[in-house]
Amino acid sequence: MGHERLGILPKTQKWRVIVSNVASAGTGDVSVSAIADQTLAAIGSKYNDLGSDESVRAAFSLLVDIARSASSPETAPAISDKTPLTLVLELSKRIHSTGGSLETRELVIRAAADALSTWRRDNSAGQPSLFEDTASQGNWNELGNGAGFCEISRLYFSKLTERYLNYFLEREASSVISDLGARERFKSRLSEHVSEVSRHSFESAKITQSFAAGWFNKHALTKAPSEAQIKKFLAYAFQKMREEFRREGGQ
Repeated sequence: MGHERLGILPKTQKWRVIVSNVASAGTGDVSVSAIADQTLAAIGSKYNDLGSDESVRAAFSLLVDIARSASSPETAPAISDKTPLTLVLELSKRIHSTGGSLETRELVIRAAADALSTWRRDNSAGQPSLFEDTASQGNWNELGNGAGFCEISRLYFSKLTERYLNYFLEREASSVISDLGARERFKSRLSEHVSEVSRHSFESAKITQSFAAGWFNKHALTKAPSEAQIKKFLAYAFQKMREEFRREGGQ
């Protein structure tokens, strides 16, 4: 089934089609459905633990801090001229003081960088990048409310999903594809589907957006949320994402 038919499929079948489209390249006798099942199972299992991961909490806490700073006239100026790169460097410092695997830290930092630069680009007058440093490009003021926060949090969860799906796809396929040429064809195929994976990651992350605004307005708008409140939000968010992959994998 080609990817051009994704638009007419039920939502819970789209991930399997995307995974199968990528996995079908050069796999020879390897079962495409097996790679799809293993990939969805792997990411679902990972999402069972990510809610309690220190680096994931550090990244989410930074997004909360940015939004809270943007919400107050007293603190907004201090954050308004910070670039996505400056914020990512701050996140990197926070994360490297935590525990957890280096692999997770790296994926979390890259996902947060993607989310921040995408949000800045979409909410600026010009064409800023991760490195832009001109105040005329806009600032983070629009993050200072529930609507802005749910937008940046959805971007973060979607970018993290995108990176983990690509990671597990390559890992699961490489474990069963012994031919070097077939592996290279698979990687090429994966690159071709990056935009498709990104788009559906964003669609899937919408389930986290539905309660993010209310959570921010209740727990973070007037005071910093407690560690327990952040953990509860992340546990719920990853539970919802995990259910998405479980349905797709038939688990």
